[in-house]
Amino acid sequence: MASAKFFPLSADALGSEIVTIHVGPKRKAFTLHKKLLCDRSGFFSKAFNSGYKESTDGVMYLPEDDADDFDSMIICIYQDRLPSFESSIHPQSGDSGEEFTSRVLYGLFVLAEKLCMNDLANRVMDKIQDLDFEYSRVPSAASILDIYNTTSLKSKLRIYSVLMRLYTVNVNKFDNFSMGKGSHTEGLEDLELLVEEHNDFTLDYMELHWKYRSRFDGDHPADAQFRDSKKSFGRCFFHTHGKGEECHLDPLTTETN
Repeated sequence: MASAKFFPLSADALGSEIVTIHVGPKRKAFTLHKKLLCDRSGFFSKAFNSGYKESTDGVMYLPEDDADDFDSMIICIYQDRLPSFESSIHPQSGDSGEEFTSRVLYGLFVLAEKLCMNDLANRVMDKIQDLDFEYSRVPSAASILDIYNTTSLKSKLRIYSVLMRLYTVNVNKFDNFSMGKGSHTEGLEDLELLVEEHNDFTLDYMELHWKYRSRFDGDHPADAQFRDSKKSFGRCFFHTHGKGEECHLDPLTTETN
């Protein structure tokens, strides 16, 4: 089932049935409109519209998920807006929003990806790119480890983090990394840590470096933060689109990527 794009709410969109979802180890309860939730997510549609126990009881438990991430997701589907930085909830801080990105946006993306909410995941991915570009930053080694520990194989967030690491290496030139010049030493140490800690990162790093090595040559290496530029990998490169699904950036129908 293709995940639905966001649209203005109406009585028909909400439906009349209510379901309750208990999230996290403390089982925080969320009471939601069943139709709205199922129209947004293939995961919930299968659970509540099939022969599973949830379809009879109207109750689901997600003990492994984070209640704050789920709350952000609910705001998105009911109010059609993503968490924002800066805001009263997420004020400006000395880390230029790095904590907001890693804690709020990464968490929301991981949840949206898990729940087959393609449109939401795509919008969050765009926001991650935009904030990283605005504040001239790349995912830290700690953030990348968190990404790899909470996502599945071929997650678009994994691919983005690896390509940004490749960009960093190529911008700084690997000979500088090897010679240990200033902050380059830290970059090499980060790379070594990631290789040691997560085999999937190593495999992705090698695969993506081999596949896109020509894009990193020259004075203007490919930059995953861009969507509409010669330096970009493509506007929907970090999106997931089901067959016949429209991208929120373009009314044209896109195929699975």
